[in-house]
Amino acid sequence: MLERYIEKNIFRQVYLCQQLYQKKEIDLQTMAKRLKVCTITINNDLLVLNELFNQEITTFKKNRNICKVSFDPTYPLLELTQRIYRRSDFLRVLNDFLIGNTHWSEIAEKEFLSTSKIYQIRANIFSFSEELGCLQQNHSFAFSEKDLRNLFLAIARYTGDRSAIPFNKVIAAAAEKLIDYVEEHFFARYYPTNERELIILGIQLSNQRARHFPILFSEKEKASARQTPLFKLLREGIKNLDATICANEDELFYIYSLFNARNYLCNNLELLQKDFEVVYQNHIQRYPAIEELLQELRFSLSISPENELLLKKAFLPFIRSTWADMQLFQPDLIYLLDKEQQTLYQTIQTILEKWSAACQTTIHWNTNLIRKMTLILDLLLRNTFDEKIELYIVAPSDFNFLYYRKQLESLLDDHFVISNMIYNTLNEVVDDVFFCSKRVIVCDMALYQTDLGSENTLIFPVSLKTIDETCNEINQIVRPNEKGLKE
Repeated sequence: MLERYIEKNIFRQVYLCQQLYQKKEIDLQTMAKRLKVCTITINNDLLVLNELFNQEITTFKKNRNICKVSFDPTYPLLELTQRIYRRSDFLRVLNDFLIGNTHWSEIAEKEFLSTSKIYQIRANIFSFSEELGCLQQNHSFAFSEKDLRNLFLAIARYTGDRSAIPFNKVIAAAAEKLIDYVEEHFFARYYPTNERELIILGIQLSNQRARHFPILFSEKEKASARQTPLFKLLREGIKNLDATICANEDELFYIYSLFNARNYLCNNLELLQKDFEVVYQNHIQRYPAIEELLQELRFSLSISPENELLLKKAFLPFIRSTWADMQLFQPDLIYLLDKEQQTLYQTIQTILEKWSAACQTTIHWNTNLIRKMTLILDLLLRNTFDEKIELYIVAPSDFNFLYYRKQLESLLDDHFVISNMIYNTLNEVVDDVFFCSKRVIVCDMALYQTDLGSENTLIFPVSLKTIDETCNEINQIVRPNEKGLKE
């Protein structure tokens, strides 16, 4: 929602900066289509970026179709995009206005804006507030405390301007310790620097506003939070802190919302999977309506069963951020879609809207996060990760087994998993009763028997001399040769 009110040139330049920083190279036509402008406009934006980041850009090459840029890695992406966002008059004025300065002439003087410009921004802020449902009939504003805090955090993340959130050294240190406590006790997860900073800012905002501007959560929202391990950890962690960072129970739920909405990582795959299982259970499995939404996405989009786990992993952080209707202003990178992906986005948005109406929810969806999930689901639809094909070796001796295995490992595609079992007769491994998936048997000529294969079991007779040729034949099961494709 907020992105639609930011100046279009600022929005474009942030997106181009993100794409160049991550991919090093962009296609101008593709960028023009995604941003719905002509390539001349893209070229002008690129020249602005090159001038703005004259010291940070080490290589800038551009022709008619392609632009290649290398950034000095000592400058993080967030620092670069904040410099662009700080040039947004709308964000700066909105921040001043939310702090409490409603004297437009004073804001215009402070921000060096003309009278016509400040009244144009004023009209945009009125439209923004009306869309949010905060504009009163007398043109006064009634932002909810949830929305107000989330807007302060979003502006601070985008622009780096923290004037609305005074720094408190003691509170910041205590917030760091609380994050450390969660990381230590929750499957060794860790929050990247950018995510930690946002949590710390939110806790300082809580400490600043708790007494005079209380934040409220419904009993239903509180009940859903209380049953999560994360909430219990936060409650215990806060008790162990030297400083008081939580004024009351509602502020504890607000701190929970800060952690709950942020992304985290883990260096241990097994622990990451356990983390996922716990969070999935507490945010999806406990709620039949949310489980139904997930299955509706899977069914309507025809997501392969093989990709269901990846679907869940994409859906979980998206739905997790909707707790207490806190998703709308969650900051993130900008995600845009190609024409084909737009169709998928519309389908997903329709599913979400129908689900909201049926469940009578009050969730305000973040369209940027919907686009983010759309990109992931589009990837799953375009790529079916085939199940690994099991391969078994039947050999008369250990030498033959090891020789065959060595050649198979060297020459086969990565679609196959080679069993460590040594079989000395074909009958031991040929029974399909115990094998439901597709499999391949490489059988030494001396042990080979005809007519023992089946639909799921392919048997290749092999010798020490023909193993290389047999590997090529096996590869054709999942990768037809070029001649076959041409025919």
